[in-house]
Amino acid sequence: MDYKTNARIYLETYGCSANRNDSEIMIALLKQANFEIVDNPKDADLNIINTCVVKQATASRMVHRIRFLSSLNKPLIVAGCMAKAEKERVEKLNPKASLISPNSIDKIVEVAIDALRGIKRVELDGNANKAKLPSIRFNPIIEIVQIASGCLSFCTFCETKFARGNLVSYRPSDIKEKVINAVKNGAKEIWITSQDNSAYGRDIGITLIDLLESLIEIEGNFWIRVGMMNPLHFKKLEVEKLAEIFKHEKIFKFLHIPVQSGSNEVLKHMRRGYTVEEFLDWVRIFRRIVKDITIATDIIVGYPTETEKDFELTIELLKELKPDVVNLSKFSPRPNTYAAKLKQLHSKIIDERSKILHNLIREISYENNKKWKDWEGIALVDEKVKNGYIARNIYYKPIFLTEAKFGEFVKVKVKEIYPNFLAGSLAQ
Repeated sequence: MDYKTNARIYLETYGCSANRNDSEIMIALLKQANFEIVDNPKDADLNIINTCVVKQATASRMVHRIRFLSSLNKPLIVAGCMAKAEKERVEKLNPKASLISPNSIDKIVEVAIDALRGIKRVELDGNANKAKLPSIRFNPIIEIVQIASGCLSFCTFCETKFARGNLVSYRPSDIKEKVINAVKNGAKEIWITSQDNSAYGRDIGITLIDLLESLIEIEGNFWIRVGMMNPLHFKKLEVEKLAEIFKHEKIFKFLHIPVQSGSNEVLKHMRRGYTVEEFLDWVRIFRRIVKDITIATDIIVGYPTETEKDFELTIELLKELKPDVVNLSKFSPRPNTYAAKLKQLHSKIIDERSKILHNLIREISYENNKKWKDWEGIALVDEKVKNGYIARNIYYKPIFLTEAKFGEFVKVKVKEIYPNFLAGSLAQ
């Protein structure tokens, strides 16, 4: 068999937007090499799983899927964070599987060819410039653009550092060219993503502000979503200047800055490098400069050193902050991390605290959404869902519509509010 022209490949993806884009890149490279992409692993000659290990529950899911794909007795490539951070674990699950790290995805074609020939390849060290690699969008109007790989932080709970390594920023000219080409080819929503957008450019002498100033000059009708920014490096930026850029008509009024805890003691144990007071000051600056900006944050509940008082401080923070979006996670120890070596809290305590925070977050989100009742304006229809569509306005608020044209900017009116989304209809 000519594996370059006849082989069928199945790929499944888990994890963050960067992982999703890694898969988009791998599919593009495989298609360029004339592989056929199929939708069912049982129909494939070769299976690929792009893994995530950010949480224990996710890692367990990866183990289950690797076992299932291995049971099909077909060549397997394990890509992504588990391949790099937990190599030994993967090899115990399937000793014959080839491994490819997030920074080695430019080698996917040669790894696939060898895997089909029964040759195991392990490609865990690489420096792929993803801003210059082709990609095939899973969502035809959303272009995910990775601006860097790795990070500069050393958080005690995070395994991603082992998988993605230290910060490597891509050249702004490469990033800009990728966005220009994406817009020319129909993209209307650009996701700027990395492990920490606020650290972008620190290794090459520029900043995220410089990059955004370049991107908003691009002609076309599109909106930019700036992804997560770690407060540790966020504070090294000119925060007021960054907020002023967020006022630009091409940038979503959406700030994702994960605080993780309302306790300075816990933040210190996590090695986060900032205080709650600093975090609140930055949010106040953005809210002052960018009216009605959507604030998204992350909370980890049940960190090993979290006392009842620490937990109460997190409740107080949420009540003061009133974030629009909170990604709430129960702490789970990740292999080889410092936090995994600490005495763990009982799961019952974590579950109880998580339930309290979950209810509080829903209450806050619902109260925040009340101000959007009867809002009328332009939104981009960027997602197809059961029984309708999701359109997002410039504040990145999801608005459910029963009728719309996918991929179009439309005028909508919000009629109903819910804790996690709005609902409306096309406006006249």
